[in-house]
Amino acid sequence: MALNKIYGGSDRNNRERPVPEGTVSGDPVLITNRPAVALTSRGDATKTETLPGGETFTGSSGGFGNLADSATVAFDGTYEFPVAEATTSTANEVEVFITSAGDLTLTSTDNTHFGWTDYPRDYFKRASIAPVRIGD
Repeated sequence: MALNKIYGGSDRNNRERPVPEGTVSGDPVLITNRPAVALTSRGDATKTETLPGGETFTGSSGGFGNLADSATVAFDGTYEFPVAEATTSTANEVEVFITSAGDLTLTSTDNTHFGWTDYPRDYFKRASIAPVRIGD
């Protein structure tokens, strides 16, 4: 499950949907221009581990039961993401956009609306990181 959740949304809004290749749990995605976050990795995702002694093991790390090209996504909630241009003084309710490459930014030009900054009261602000509320 996505470990970058700040505030959960409604589980009844979660769905399995096709997502871009390489999508892993916690990634921001657009599903037919709707902002979403991947709760699971794509069904075809794998992970390689190196065992003591140097032997490697590769196994499935995708969402259990997901189709190979799909992940379970949430369409609402607040999640922490890397956001270009976010600073320690970025306010709440600042509009966040997603680029065609899937990166989040505060720049609107040629980008698609993704959500709004949503800092909890005692949140430790860091440059280039912001909690983003989706699903309004």
